[in-house]
Amino acid sequence: MIYDFQSHYPYDYQTVSNWGSDAIGVYYLGVPTADNRLIVYYIGRAIGDGGMRGRMLQHLGEDKWRDVTHFGYHQCDTAAEAIDWEAEEIARYNPKYNKVGVW
Repeated sequence: MIYDFQSHYPYDYQTVSNWGSDAIGVYYLGVPTADNRLIVYYIGRAIGDGGMRGRMLQHLGEDKWRDVTHFGYHQCDTAAEAIDWEAEEIARYNPKYNKVGVW
């Protein structure tokens, strides 16, 4: 099952590290708009140890995408769901930082 979209949370080390979840799923990095939407700059999936929190902490440690200020996510029940959903969402949004696109 792919759960409802949850957003917008500040994309900073303190917020992400204090997030008490190691859930697998698909996360969206970007900036919020005045009408409470998220302009998506990067879409990633997390299916390993640490889940989405762990993967976003890796990105923050690499100091990538300084224009990204917020994140949102869809939690998934299985790795296969996350892999498929990420590919669909990258094709749908075509985010500027997803260079490779659909795997």
